[in-house]
Amino acid sequence: MTLSEITTEVRNITGVDSTSVLADSIIHDLINEAQYQLCDEANLLQGYATRNSVADTSEYPMKTSNSDTVTDWTVYQTNLSGGNTATSSLEQMTRIFRVEYDGSICQRIGINEISDIPDDSSMSNITTDKAYYIHDDKLGIFPTPTEVKEIKVYYYRLPHKMFQDATCDIDNNGADITMDSTSLVREGMSVTGTLMSSELFALTITSGTAVRLTGSVTTTDGADHDNTTLTFGKPEIDERYQRILIYYPCWRVSERLRDLNLISYFKNEWLEQKQRVILERQSRDGSTILTVPYNDF
Repeated sequence: MTLSEITTEVRNITGVDSTSVLADSIIHDLINEAQYQLCDEANLLQGYATRNSVADTSEYPMKTSNSDTVTDWTVYQTNLSGGNTATSSLEQMTRIFRVEYDGSICQRIGINEISDIPDDSSMSNITTDKAYYIHDDKLGIFPTPTEVKEIKVYYYRLPHKMFQDATCDIDNNGADITMDSTSLVREGMSVTGTLMSSELFALTITSGTAVRLTGSVTTTDGADHDNTTLTFGKPEIDERYQRILIYYPCWRVSERLRDLNLISYFKNEWLEQKQRVILERQSRDGSTILTVPYNDF
């Protein structure tokens, strides 16, 4: 299902068919919230990223913060066009489930354990050549690397935010889109619109107001268009689970309508369907319970 199809279904079920009563953007935000929760709790999406170690440096920032702008990672995710994106931060990561250093698995240790190890020869409780730890939003390698080697981080991640933008300018047979802001656009995102004859993908964000696509746009009428609405992104979860995304926005919209019967129904449906996905995901992983703490990085 597409973002527009889910939105239409929510309106049909709840009876809120007027955008003056409830804007599409609000429903889109609720659909995104549903996908975030489902992916986070069921560990539905994975990715991995690589970077090189630096001699005599033990900690490596993973996410951009007020003090650090992270551009050191090459990200590999199935939704990314071409398979990887260089000079990136790990902004969508929620949990790390494996770290490798120079092709070998690293044992996870707590940062407090490092102070208990007097020297590298006393690592009796570490069974791998290198261990890793998490310090704030930094990945630590222990003992401190003394040479340049590849660090590879495998992680669970959140989906990208789906949205519509009504400020897009498209040219027939052109591969570039201009818009008021590209702040929400991510490389590899699906790009569709009623004036586009086929789905394309965001290849490169060339500026704060321009995106280059993976191919040239063919408009349905063969003309150029300004301020047209395009949809960026689509559900990244398995197609079997996409209808579940209807229940959460229906629940939240019902709260706005103060319909107690619908609130209870849609809330219960959302929680039940979400739990079924979590249990199925755990079964496929061979585990019966969630063993990884929330936001462990």
